[in-house]
Amino acid sequence: MGDSIYFYNPSLAASILFTILYTIPLLYHTYLSLIAPYTGLQKKVPYFIPIAIGAATEVAAYAIRAASVHQQDNIGLYATSSSLIVIAPVLVCASLYILIGRLIRSSAGGGRATPSSDTETKEPVQLFGRFSPSWIPRVFVTSDVVSFLTQAAGSGIASSNDWTGKEKDVGVGVLIAGLVLQLVTFGFFLVVVVWFDLSFASGEVEEGVRSVLRGIYIAGFFIMVRILFIFDTFVGLGVANCGYFVTGSVDLPGCGVLHGYGHLYLDS
Repeated sequence: MGDSIYFYNPSLAASILFTILYTIPLLYHTYLSLIAPYTGLQKKVPYFIPIAIGAATEVAAYAIRAASVHQQDNIGLYATSSSLIVIAPVLVCASLYILIGRLIRSSAGGGRATPSSDTETKEPVQLFGRFSPSWIPRVFVTSDVVSFLTQAAGSGIASSNDWTGKEKDVGVGVLIAGLVLQLVTFGFFLVVVVWFDLSFASGEVEEGVRSVLRGIYIAGFFIMVRILFIFDTFVGLGVANCGYFVTGSVDLPGCGVLHGYGHLYLDS
């Protein structure tokens, strides 16, 4: 085996563990999204399909990472596993964006009740009083796609010279820019969730709505932690090849498996 392309000591045990752990949400969401609706046990929930795809992406990513541990000079295995690990959160976030949009539109019958001289009427729910909730998935998914393409471009530039020299510095810089966009996008999404919670769900709401909000908060927390781990990883590569969370013997960015379990709450 030649020189390792990794900037830390990857853990085979961690890669195998995360492959197994991600299999659990993969099976769960595959059943919830694809199997149960066609057996009549569950109504169709197509907005969970991206989560199942994201979990499958993670399973593939860490299975390839396990193989890469034994071939640490193999750029193909390294690049494939790293790319899939970056792609997966985009798919998971897409489900959250669609879900909160549907939740806002369905809240209180799609609007807030306002008294009139004769009857109560419904005012259409407007995001921050200005924008239709239908724009939520469009704007956030578009931003996530741009973020992913930016990160992919950065990874391609950095790997064009085997992650060395000027190409590595330029590529890591582009990749970090994509991560910053992803961080800002998801951060603003959490602001929207809090706004909805305080504005529309602060009173008496159905337990199902409250359960979904709890699931979004839990999943959102772990996704944000995961983005920060990955961000630290590549900032470390750009500064000194030693991001804080990747200097140990365990592939700590893989701890993002936790965000998959946040979605186990989203079954209502």
